Amino acid sequence: MTSDPKPQPAPTPAPAVEAPKGPVSVKGNCTQTETPEYPAKALEDEIQGDVFVVFAVGGDGKVTGITDVRFDGSIPPRYRSSFKSAISNALQSYACRANMQLTQPFHFKLDSGA
Repeated sequence: MTSDPKPQPAPTPAPAVEAPKGPVSVKGNCTQTETPEYPAKALEDEIQGDVFVVFAVGGDGKVTGITDVRFDGSIPPRYRSSFKSAISNALQSYACRANMQLTQPFHFKLDSGA
């Protein structure tokens, strides 16, 4: 009389490599970036400040859209759409790792003229 061998448990599958939770820095994740143009009216009116952007990258490594924008307090509301537009235009030339959510600060500073 032969007994059936005891069933073995299924092998544990290798853990899936998960995308990072939340946005990660552009540094090391994009091979091509571009500095946005300074919005003309903001430059003329000597408006400067920082804009913090979170954006999504699709399977082809191209930016699919901005998901969050935060402005520091030194950029008045009436100028914000022009800063966002300048950043959005620059992001179109980015080449990044596929299927990620990235974050990048943009610093708009006036030249001191020195």
